[in-house]
Amino acid sequence: MSHPHAPKGTAGGTAGGTADGTPETEPFTRALERMNRFQEPEAHALVADLELPAGSRGLDVGCGVGLYALWLAEAVGPGGRVLGIEPGEERVQAARALAGAALPAPRLEFRVGDGTAIDAPDGAFDWLWCGDVLHHIPDTARALKEFTRVLRPGGRVIVKESQALSALFLPGHPDLERRIQAAETERGRDEAGERSFQERRQRTLESLREAGLVDLTLRAYLLTRRAPLPPAARDYIAKVVFGRNWGERLRPFLGDDDWRRRTALCEPDSPDSILARPDYYCLYPITVFTARTRA
Repeated sequence: MSHPHAPKGTAGGTAGGTADGTPETEPFTRALERMNRFQEPEAHALVADLELPAGSRGLDVGCGVGLYALWLAEAVGPGGRVLGIEPGEERVQAARALAGAALPAPRLEFRVGDGTAIDAPDGAFDWLWCGDVLHHIPDTARALKEFTRVLRPGGRVIVKESQALSALFLPGHPDLERRIQAAETERGRDEAGERSFQERRQRTLESLREAGLVDLTLRAYLLTRRAPLPPAARDYIAKVVFGRNWGERLRPFLGDDDWRRRTALCEPDSPDSILARPDYYCLYPITVFTARTRA
């Protein structure tokens, strides 16, 4: 679940640094793993809801560290096949290390590959998964045309997008959180272009329809976590959301007062740390869009 153009408002970026030169607080692959572990309970539920046929062949475009590819491969059973592709060798190696050993090839494999020029024959797959990636591909139409090409007639395109609606990580501080979200949008403007990432996420159904796909559906999942937070949730919120996404990279896009308030609420050693509150909770939406190629 990643793309060579780094997700700036989610768990993305490039290992060692960001597009604007801001140092990373940790490697991209570690941040992405934290996001996947945070989503894991609902991830198993949404994969089960897809009812992927046993023994089917699937492609994960932008597989990131490989955890979703693993969960998809488990869902289709021992007769199924899942191939995960990433444009960078570093991420492919990370996926092999984290998830590749869990299932033997050819049940689960990872290779270097480009989602807009997939190295596979026409009709090679029964379904295609694209998680938190499509909104990062500038030429959405080209990508969906390629997705359609590698699917059999009647095959399924599955697009999972986190935060088509914004998450809530600062309960009780809605105005500040809206300004932080606006700062994230502004920070990602150079990469996102004319349409923000969230606008692209929300236009997914439109993009699928314009690509000539049929039987369009969507299903929403709301992740809720509350104190005492499970370790995976605390890890993701503290280190990825507060530490990375809302860290120093966002400082130039916030006013001094908002930055001070953000620091008081989000820094782990702050006496006002919001994660230390016994009534803390967060809400985090995931939307799964599906469509089929024409039979």
